[in-house]
Amino acid sequence: MKNKNYKVFFKVVFSIFLLLLSLLNLGLTVMILFLIELPLIRKSLLGKLPLDIEKKPWSRVKTLKYKENLWLDIYYPKSKGPYSLVFFAHGGGWISGYRKQPNNLSWYRFLVNNNFAVATIDYRYAYFNDIEILLDNYESALNFIVKNNKHLEIDVNNISLMGLSAGGHLSLYYALTKKPDVKNVVAFYSPSDLKDIWKTDSLFARFAVSVTLKRFPKKSKEIYEKYSPINHVKKGLMPILLVHGLKDNVVPCISSVKMYKKLREYKNSAKLLLHPNGDHGFEFVLKDERTKEILRETIKFLRGEFNDKF
Repeated sequence: MKNKNYKVFFKVVFSIFLLLLSLLNLGLTVMILFLIELPLIRKSLLGKLPLDIEKKPWSRVKTLKYKENLWLDIYYPKSKGPYSLVFFAHGGGWISGYRKQPNNLSWYRFLVNNNFAVATIDYRYAYFNDIEILLDNYESALNFIVKNNKHLEIDVNNISLMGLSAGGHLSLYYALTKKPDVKNVVAFYSPSDLKDIWKTDSLFARFAVSVTLKRFPKKSKEIYEKYSPINHVKKGLMPILLVHGLKDNVVPCISSVKMYKKLREYKNSAKLLLHPNGDHGFEFVLKDERTKEILRETIKFLRGEFNDKF
């Protein structure tokens, strides 16, 4: 009997050891991938928009729990409500990122300075979660705001969805599959066709999408197609703005170009802004006039000042 107990004990200990070892290997893998692309990541994560903006243009910030262990912040402008809202999802390849990163805060300053309230969310990472969990988190946060709009002083008729990179993917996918009653959608350098990520040399991007979908494209093409926003385009969508740099080495620009063409093919209102020298996260790195122009056009789009011919 004692021998059996010892065997069970050692099996449990060995299993725990293997689990810890696998977690360590996963952590080392991610760290190596980050280090390989450190210059780009450092510049974009620690960068800021090339505009002279007040450090704290908001009147107040509310931090709210929208789901178990998940939080969102709402930044309010100094004007009176109810407020037009930008519902903002951070990037990070679905496996990293944080709503209070310096680059994200730079966006909040810019949006609040232009009289938008900004709701910024954290969502669970895809390491140990199915992508459907991330999408559920996204929807839960938005529903929480809509349900409590009066208390939060939010104008439910003027809610825009916005995201960077993976956050833009979540925004587009949710908008196209659920068709929520939102004003418009803005996606900066987001993968509209997930298979396009495998056309780049970015090890981090390939690692991130394969971890998120738990599959490789050659053997599971249908999963990549299912979660690619481009495959859910239909008529009658809300206006969509796509922004991309032509020199993006993480998410190829062709992903947004194809998405724009398909949106227009289905007679939807869509706009595509390209930066000739832009890499991934270019708005935090470049300080040229084209970058500033794209930022100004983004504000116009969010306000509903839409021009297909730009």
